[in-house]
Amino acid sequence: MCRTFSAIGIMDGWKVGDLPGNQMVNIVLNRCMTLHDGSISLTSHLVSDGEVDYAVDQLIKELEAVRRKAKDKIKNDTRKIRNSLRGSVANGCSSDSIKVSLLARSE
Repeated sequence: MCRTFSAIGIMDGWKVGDLPGNQMVNIVLNRCMTLHDGSISLTSHLVSDGEVDYAVDQLIKELEAVRRKAKDKIKNDTRKIRNSLRGSVANGCSSDSIKVSLLARSE
């Protein structure tokens, strides 16, 4: 099934050694159609109550799935980043230097 929505994180692709940060996600459209007036359509043409119900039910299911994916991405990526920081402190990197890195990243 072609997914309409996806969760994209700003820390996607982060690896140990990169500056630490907090994962934030955006829920985005993977696909859409633009109508003649410039409107973005999330469905094909719907001609009956049943088609409308089905299309909306499918969008709701996809949004629920992307909600879970976004929450998992935040939780798992944040855990991965924090665990790498713990490893850095254990390997002699001071927490002050990590704070400086975090401040530099936020500016």
